[in-house]
Amino acid sequence: MAQTVNVIAMFKQAALEVNGKKLGEITSDTVISKLGLDSVAVMELVSYFEEKLEIRMPDEDLAKVQTLGDLASLVKRLVPAGTEVAA
Repeated sequence: MAQTVNVIAMFKQAALEVNGKKLGEITSDTVISKLGLDSVAVMELVSYFEEKLEIRMPDEDLAKVQTLGDLASLVKRLVPAGTEVAA
């Protein structure tokens, strides 16, 4: 059975767990740098995604991620084939 990954829901959960930050309404167009997360929090969020999804996000790819939609695209490329990714 295919697993479904909801990147926005997962990002909100990660922000709460690693940074104690409760995010309001966010969409795939939300710019991550505008969410008030410092660089340490962002790295912890990346680690959270890598651990939960058992993937490794290359730094050169992460450098290009601006929005949650970009993050969803990166996740979609890295997760096993057949995994549904929603932003």
